[in-house]
Amino acid sequence: MSVSNYILADNQDLSCLGFMYLIGQQGKQEIVCVSTKVELKSSLIAKPESLIIFDFDMFDWSNVEEVSLMASAFPQSKWLCVVDVLEEKFVYELTHLLPSVNIELKTSSKEELSAAISASSNGKKYYCSEALNIILGNKKGKLDVEDKRITQLTATEKEIVQLLAQGKTTKEIANERCLSYHTIITHRKNIFRKLEIKTVHDLTKYALKHGLVDLTEYYI
Repeated sequence: MSVSNYILADNQDLSCLGFMYLIGQQGKQEIVCVSTKVELKSSLIAKPESLIIFDFDMFDWSNVEEVSLMASAFPQSKWLCVVDVLEEKFVYELTHLLPSVNIELKTSSKEELSAAISASSNGKKYYCSEALNIILGNKKGKLDVEDKRITQLTATEKEIVQLLAQGKTTKEIANERCLSYHTIITHRKNIFRKLEIKTVHDLTKYALKHGLVDLTEYYI
């Protein structure tokens, strides 16, 4: 479900004006600009189903964990991180603590930024190519499909892997597949056991690296 409320957490006026223009091009939306965590929290209390577009370096975050805690407090929110430069340590930490986050560079084209905003507002995964290469740990983006653990997954489990890697929650997957919440939990536990992983972040990275999801779904 697409959001209609946007929160710009960025203290650069020029950036906020630019994002307001890009959001406005996608239709009539409600846009709020905030400059502190207190203002952000108040805006999320008023509109919990919002897309937060934030620049970590240009907001008053002390660390990445604060972003994760804020997102956890408002599970209906969606998050798009936009930065000037991507560093490996930052990408690893951000995607580990906040697996549902999307990432784009501020220096990307207008079309790429619009695509990132659109995907994020619709609850779809989106990583710019630079972030995706860092996550994969492979600058050439080559896929390794030889892992025998994949063969242990059933067709249903592979479909659930794809949905989890797209950022879907267990509840959303249950509703989408008309199955009980507990059935999806069981599938999820079996998937984690078979693939020998422990987090959704690791699952997403594994799925991308081994071709279980289409890379084109993650960036333009």
